Amino acid sequence: MPSENRLFIVGIGPGERDWRTLAAVEAIKAADFVVGYKPYLDLIGDLLQGKKVFSSSMGKEVDRVKAAINLLEEGSVALVSSGDPNIYGMAGLGLELSPHPEKVEIVPGVTSFTAAACRAGLVFRECMAVISLSDLLTPWQDIEIRLQMAAETNMPVALYNPRSKRRDWQLIRALEICGQRDVLVARDVGREKEEIFWTSSCILRNDAALRDKIDMTTLVIISGRGVFKGDARIESEINVVGIGPGDPRHLTIEAKKILKRSKKIFGAERYLNLIGDLFPGEKIAHTGPCPERMAARFQEARDTAKNCHKASILTGGDPSIFSSGWRVLDQSRGVIPIHVSPGVSAFSSVASKAGAPLINDFALLSSPEDPSSLSSLAAAGFGVVVYNVKGHVLHSLLRKIEPQRPCALARDVGRLGEEMIILCARDLLDTNPDGFRFTLLIASANSYIREGRIIARRGYETKYSY
Repeated sequence: MPSENRLFIVGIGPGERDWRTLAAVEAIKAADFVVGYKPYLDLIGDLLQGKKVFSSSMGKEVDRVKAAINLLEEGSVALVSSGDPNIYGMAGLGLELSPHPEKVEIVPGVTSFTAAACRAGLVFRECMAVISLSDLLTPWQDIEIRLQMAAETNMPVALYNPRSKRRDWQLIRALEICGQRDVLVARDVGREKEEIFWTSSCILRNDAALRDKIDMTTLVIISGRGVFKGDARIESEINVVGIGPGDPRHLTIEAKKILKRSKKIFGAERYLNLIGDLFPGEKIAHTGPCPERMAARFQEARDTAKNCHKASILTGGDPSIFSSGWRVLDQSRGVIPIHVSPGVSAFSSVASKAGAPLINDFALLSSPEDPSSLSSLAAAGFGVVVYNVKGHVLHSLLRKIEPQRPCALARDVGRLGEEMIILCARDLLDTNPDGFRFTLLIASANSYIREGRIIARRGYETKYSY
């Protein structure tokens, strides 16, 4: 393979063109070949002119990856995934089968569950879990154990692959396990037939006609502790904008358009510095405690909107994941509509840089919790991402984790001064990191480290010989 040829594993977002990132568009345009599942390729048809395109049907994941790797002899290749390639996507298999994983670039995308949350004005403030209900690659007993853990701790859960034509009982069982909670149903997010509505687990269990609306392009988000439920609109003069992890290349096309049209842009100074001089609007950073800062930003944004100008309030990563964007939604309730623009989540950026550590079910924690809770999640097979970790607490967080479990400790990924250490849990303990604002990632079950990248096996080996 010529040394300059690269394999890009690209997240194209849930479907809406404007939710693609600039980096995803750049990677696809730079590739000589584009490989993917045909319905996903149809979503990016406008980017395929002049490309040699190879498509296949559902269930041919291994064939697609092998085709992409073989094509590297002739040029660079973009292997596309919908949403984000690290969330039940092609990142794990692509790295696993590649003879040169160090030459593979994972391009993160807007995830489907965060896009749905942003559309609905939903913000996760403490924790959340992501679980696939498909038992084709994961034994149902493992899925049920993870659902039980989420139920016992009242953790919000995003359910992928909730129901198919031949598979209905798993969703009913998941709703039974999680008990009486509010449920967000989001079908075809960012696509022509998008439908999003709130219901309850009890109603959904008992209403067969309502369940018939749910299929493999639907996300079911079960509410839980720390969840804020606001009201978001598709368009507004006031925008809460997720700017991604830091590198402007990971802005979405929508974010770029909104910021270019904004007369005033509000946010933390570090966020304003990240977008630099790319956007002409007046940039304003408020100081003081968080509630007062967010109140001042909303008030000034409201005044700007009253004068028929667009205003943007920035969040790092994605607004639905551990951001203070909920304070803006709270203040706007019944006053003025807000549009929430999704971004590449910080956890996704860390995962993509590390390799493919979250390709199976995973959990997100906004800050270090009881170490026994962390170890229990990991023991159940979850990948776990913990935000806001201080170096001196690392030992307490990892001491009960399986010693050989791959981990990544990261800070400022996608920004100047980026740091990342990839080691097994036992070896990471010996590093004694100093500082704070680390993100700790514990890879999901069936993971290993190869050529400095974490690779989690998705379970395709149970279906295919490769």
